[in-house]
Amino acid sequence: MPRLEAVFFDSGDTLLRVFPYAGRMADWPEVAAVDGAAEALLQLRGRYRLAVLSNAQDSRAADMAAAMRRAGLDYLSTCITARDIGALKPDPAFFRAGLQALDVPADRTVMVGDSYAADVLGARAAGLRAVWYNPRGGPCPSAHPAYDATVSDLRDLPAVLAAAFLPDAATCLAWLAQQGASADLTTHVRLLAAAGEDVDPLLAHRGGLLHDLAKVSAAARGVSHELEAGRLLRERGQPALARIAERHPVWAPLTADLRPTTWEEKLVYYADRISGPTKIVSIEERLAEMLARRRERNAAAAAYGAAAHAVEQEIARRLGLTADDIMAWLRNVIDDPAG
Repeated sequence: MPRLEAVFFDSGDTLLRVFPYAGRMADWPEVAAVDGAAEALLQLRGRYRLAVLSNAQDSRAADMAAAMRRAGLDYLSTCITARDIGALKPDPAFFRAGLQALDVPADRTVMVGDSYAADVLGARAAGLRAVWYNPRGGPCPSAHPAYDATVSDLRDLPAVLAAAFLPDAATCLAWLAQQGASADLTTHVRLLAAAGEDVDPLLAHRGGLLHDLAKVSAAARGVSHELEAGRLLRERGQPALARIAERHPVWAPLTADLRPTTWEEKLVYYADRISGPTKIVSIEERLAEMLARRRERNAAAAAYGAAAHAVEQEIARRLGLTADDIMAWLRNVIDDPAG
């Protein structure tokens, strides 16, 4: 990924608290920064060029800058508002205006905002990276997260931006294509990724997409596709994704070095056991389908089923559900992602 040069911020409820006032924010009786905003900007201002891209329709750029100063956030290179340019996020034209103002390329810029639709999806459509500011820890609105990272406290933002982002979904699918993934395999990993909804959804999602990265190339060479995927992902600077791939052994016993330990690893391991070629199935149905193709593995089937059920029960207990509850919920999510 190219080195980041600029960070764009939403204003309302990202940097500035929104109060029930009308008119220019700079003239409001009360103007206040979101908790953690000043600390984050203070650390970021020496590393990146900073700008505010606001959908405010009552304020021009000078008004927004004045509101920022009132709130103690005088760290920004420029402010752009909807009133100035006649467009609203998520319109790509809005983000292009910001890129032009700072003279930075899209692939070296990240948008930070609390609106998944306007800030995250808008930024991604315009070619920017996106960090979703999610202070309440709400679930991602879509089964396939579009953001590159998420923070619930802006004070964590400098560290998040300094670290390597996970690959986006398009990159994951491109890596799979480079490794010769078939249409059936691509459908399988998309289905598996849609089931990763707990703990860190982004890591679980990308792990689901890439857990079988080496499925085709490893088979041709007669080596473990789990370990080969781990090697390929480490080469790409993705150690967390590598561990997820290595710890979803299909037929090997769950030894200490292969056992999934984090919740993201367990979720991908379990999701792989219940994601059939085109739909969510039970562990028994998935095992039967696999044995129909690999009858020589019949002796290992009991250990496979026992390990899969053990992880299923661990996840069920953590959620306070039964295995049947999980299956019913997942099938509902896959059939109706908006439900």
